[in-house]
Amino acid sequence: MTLVCTGTLTLVALLGLTPGVSPAAIAWPAGALQNDMRMGENDPRKATTIQTTSAKLGNVADAVTVRYLNLPWGPQTFGYIENGGNQFYSMRTWPIAHLTLKTRAKLFGREFDPGDYVLAIVPKGLAHRMGMQVRSFRPSGEGETFLVAGNVFTETPAGSILASRPIEFKPGAPQSDAMRISLTAKKNTVEMTINYGDRSFTEKLTLVK
Repeated sequence: MTLVCTGTLTLVALLGLTPGVSPAAIAWPAGALQNDMRMGENDPRKATTIQTTSAKLGNVADAVTVRYLNLPWGPQTFGYIENGGNQFYSMRTWPIAHLTLKTRAKLFGREFDPGDYVLAIVPKGLAHRMGMQVRSFRPSGEGETFLVAGNVFTETPAGSILASRPIEFKPGAPQSDAMRISLTAKKNTVEMTINYGDRSFTEKLTLVK
């Protein structure tokens, strides 16, 4: 049994990646929610909170700050994102982090000015391979974010796609029951590692002098 979630159409239209998608084509896999997120009083989505991590880049303290939700994704849910299909998880982007830069940095082959950005995972269902986008973002006020505690279905803010590339989560990371992001400062670079389950993806942010 599947539940149709037509609200995701606004996201698909924003992306412009899959024209002609009908409401019936975007299905919410109830099994994934039940198996991965255990609906009910113990639903881990209710404990999903905004986490913050930061790191020094060059001589600038807290030059890179990442806010993210500790999403309780399970293997079935993430499988839809990695492998594609016409399920709900495969047909929308997932804005997993709010990136704030205090200095110029290079990411995904592009230089970024100080400011705020969205890091969004693009499922294989919207591209040939699972990938990640860096999008522009303008907070409504100082310290504001698009992330919402307890909302694992936060929508991707409307903003220009500034950079993107395919990503792959590789095995060998310490096991984690929820998604986590860590930053490690190394001279003029910061390594950003996203951990899901026992797998991880690492990307470098490099200081632009």
